[in-house]
Amino acid sequence: MKTRHLLPIAALGGMLLLSGCGQTGPLPTFGKAITPEWIKADFDGQPGDEYIATSNLQDVVFNARGEVIGWYVKGYAGTPYIKKRADGTYDFSALTNQKGIVNMVAGRKALAVEDKAAGLDPAQPAETSTPTGLTTDLKANRQDAVFRYTQGGATVAKTVTLHPRNFKVDLKTEVTGGSERVNILFPGLGKADNPRVQAYTQGGAQPAAVQGSGTLSVDNIQYAALQEVGGSAFGPGQAAHALMILPQGGTQVNTTLTGGSQGLITASVPASSNLEVYGGKNELIHLYQSGYTDLPGLFKPNFFGQISLLIVKLMEQLYKLIGNWGLVLVVLTILLRAIMWPLMQAQGRTTARMQVMQPKIKEIQEKYRDRKDMDSQRAMQAEMAQLYKDYNFNPAGCFSTFIPFPVLIALWSTIRNFEFDSGFLWLPDLAIPDPFYLLALVYLIVNIGQLYVMTRKTPEMFRQQAFIYLIFLYFALTFPAGVTIYIILSTLIGIGQQILINKQVEKETATIGQKVEKAPARPAKASKTIDAPKK
Repeated sequence: MKTRHLLPIAALGGMLLLSGCGQTGPLPTFGKAITPEWIKADFDGQPGDEYIATSNLQDVVFNARGEVIGWYVKGYAGTPYIKKRADGTYDFSALTNQKGIVNMVAGRKALAVEDKAAGLDPAQPAETSTPTGLTTDLKANRQDAVFRYTQGGATVAKTVTLHPRNFKVDLKTEVTGGSERVNILFPGLGKADNPRVQAYTQGGAQPAAVQGSGTLSVDNIQYAALQEVGGSAFGPGQAAHALMILPQGGTQVNTTLTGGSQGLITASVPASSNLEVYGGKNELIHLYQSGYTDLPGLFKPNFFGQISLLIVKLMEQLYKLIGNWGLVLVVLTILLRAIMWPLMQAQGRTTARMQVMQPKIKEIQEKYRDRKDMDSQRAMQAEMAQLYKDYNFNPAGCFSTFIPFPVLIALWSTIRNFEFDSGFLWLPDLAIPDPFYLLALVYLIVNIGQLYVMTRKTPEMFRQQAFIYLIFLYFALTFPAGVTIYIILSTLIGIGQQILINKQVEKETATIGQKVEKAPARPAKASKTIDAPKK
């Protein structure tokens, strides 16, 4: 494979991988991190206000009964779908139009309480009161609210706690004047026509699941889950969602699972119940940070996922020693580059030798430019083969560029989805893009520098390929800051490594092709004629 083809191919693959392998949804609007808060406003155009918990990860819309009528998980952390107008009102059109944005509850209501014997019916009107305790505590990673309403003689008090840095929701429900057990409804998942609906019984052997039409009852669960399958070329990920419930505080939960496009978990709980609810991406790193990857039968990591788990566990160990996530990324970059140094050394030598050979390759190509007959083509191939032999160049070495890709893909996914609990230097949050765009500028400079080092002997190749990084600049503006830090540091190390390799290869190949001048022949000594003695 020719070197000039490698960078465009790698760039194309990189754009697909780094953009989520074709995931749906708009790219983020550049701006600062979203400050988590509660917004009170008319969201649905119906009488009465709604209460929206907004954060970098999601926008969750509650009605006055504490039922979720809009559950919008962001494909890119920090995307500001909600716009505040100059007059203080809010523009929700990005959410209500749902162009590329998935509402996980799909026009239904989640967390709705049902007790038909006592007159609790989500489809009927109820007497509501203004929610209380609408608070946000960033240090504690909490957004709290208490919703109360009365219907059919029964009173419902619902305490909801969201966590802005993950997709968990704590749900405590108190029903008085009703039955001993009530139902809480968990519908989903947005546009998923056939989610996997499963539950795992406490002490069970394996999960019980329904996919497609039909229902299934599972009692005394350890967890129940609605999971969207697919999502990317590597399995569930950025575009796949999950909604799951886990009993807390000794609450016994019995479930009825409904499959198909009307996927639903109906949870039968005591009148006083405590649940943990997860509503977000069906993605390994978020599930790991939420403590769900050890749940039996919930998520089986693929090859890239196994690498991601090793990386995230290494990050956690480094954090225990260093105590700063930004410095953790610096150390992680150095460690990974050190591990891959031999492999990158081999690839770098291949690149350097190709650059040294470029002038001679051009000479051969120019020599046979107008000679297309078979004999000439064979002669050109023979000369090229001899050139490769002289310079000890193996064209197959170009493919070593792609060998580190599994680690790079896993690393990208890990850092992109990891929820950091702090910023670094001027960065408010490593999980969202740099609000001042400084990292994107540095990213462009170091990548142009790397391209120059790789194409220093072929300026026309530099000009041809430099535009690719202008395309990447847009992606750099959307990368989480933690990802950009890794790429910049890794590229700088790679530049230094390539400069050293270039010097080594140029020294090794300096004498190739040079002719050794023969010393001039020494002139023969003039013979001295001795006259014969005269007689």
